[in-house]
Amino acid sequence: MEAGNDECLLQVRSFDIDGLRKKCTKEAEMQRWMIVLSLVTLFGAAQAETVKGRIAVVSTQAGTIQLEVAAKGEGASAQQLVVRTDSNTRYDGAAGLKDLGPPDLIEVQREPGQPASSIKKVVFGLPPGIEIDVKELLTIMTGGGVYHLYDARPGKQFGAAHVPGASSAFPKDADFLSKLPADKNALLVFYCGGPTCPFTGDAVKMAQAAGYTNIRGYQAGIPGWKKARLPVHSEVSWLAQRLDPQHVVIDVRDKVQSSQAHIERAVAMPTAELQAMTQKFIAQKTVAELPGVSDMRAPLIVYADSHTSKEALLAYKELRSWGYGNASILKGGFAAWQAAGLPVAAGDASTRIVYEKKLAPGAIAPQEFTALASAVDTVLLIDVRTDEEVASGKISGARHIPLEKLEGVAAELPRDREILIYCANGIRAEMAHQTLTAMGIRNRYLNETVSIAKDGSFKI
Repeated sequence: MEAGNDECLLQVRSFDIDGLRKKCTKEAEMQRWMIVLSLVTLFGAAQAETVKGRIAVVSTQAGTIQLEVAAKGEGASAQQLVVRTDSNTRYDGAAGLKDLGPPDLIEVQREPGQPASSIKKVVFGLPPGIEIDVKELLTIMTGGGVYHLYDARPGKQFGAAHVPGASSAFPKDADFLSKLPADKNALLVFYCGGPTCPFTGDAVKMAQAAGYTNIRGYQAGIPGWKKARLPVHSEVSWLAQRLDPQHVVIDVRDKVQSSQAHIERAVAMPTAELQAMTQKFIAQKTVAELPGVSDMRAPLIVYADSHTSKEALLAYKELRSWGYGNASILKGGFAAWQAAGLPVAAGDASTRIVYEKKLAPGAIAPQEFTALASAVDTVLLIDVRTDEEVASGKISGARHIPLEKLEGVAAELPRDREILIYCANGIRAEMAHQTLTAMGIRNRYLNETVSIAKDGSFKI
């Protein structure tokens, strides 16, 4: 190309049409650059994408988010998408990655295979004068006045954990308005799954349209309530369908009481024992966890005679302080369970917790992982932890690929061996699983906490 065409290229790269016309004096050359500009514009637009979904899990160590994207089309299931971030990622509505977490709704701008260029936290607002914070909600709840508190999430979520005293009222249900009081001036308070959940706003709008005049919305919702370390209740009817190894039911009453009658499958672990365990953890500087329950997301349901019993409240406080985010107090306690005619057992309750984490799609059972870990001819173990973590030991024969680098080397992975992925606690391993699965590479991952010695031995 002749002199001056470098300046044409600069105009192309900056999408400066007027500059292009001025610098490219030869009509043929200008036409050539206009074609280049059209192609750059076309393919650039095809590569960039906007993805909107709810956060399933965040790994700040790997700078990565696992996103659940709503299904498109009838009968389709939600998609899991792994989004990487770096120092150039811009945030809107959040200070950074540490300010995001489940179940936040976010909008991601990125190019496939590249870190997100921007992440926007999607927040659903309420009409002026409607929103209240946790202190104002507590004032309403303890003020002695008449109020009606409604959980606007789907019924299943309400049954697992809700604010004490709340009733279920999902705005998408046909009978939503029938659950509200007849008095249109009554104080109504709605909440749902937090500021990125739309159901509080939906409930408020429907109530306003129906003529209710005294409405408040606790937009922080269940996440904000739990963050304040306040107790949540689970429903007797919900628990009755979940007496299985995937749920841990703890009788925190005195063992004399629990030996007379207790909920089937419940373990006897009085509050005093939990408090003593806390002191032991502190003294020994060890990780606080229930024996046999390393999964901090495990559903734990504690009960005493009533949900107002001191034992239940203190036990809940201990478990939450240990980091169990899905702990709850059984509403009505053992008295409500008996009143509902649900099965009870007599004699000493077990003191040993038997918990089985429900295997997520793509996860491998711990026993099978242990059995296959040494089969180097047929299995490839991939460790997706950081360099610093691996320096203290990795499983013998495993290949170390940090999560943030996995996508870049995935094409080099062998296809003649089964790929098993692990990390420290299953969070990054699950993200790695989603990354490889999206690329058509078959794999499974270990969704458990793993401790690894310097010599390569490990314990799940």
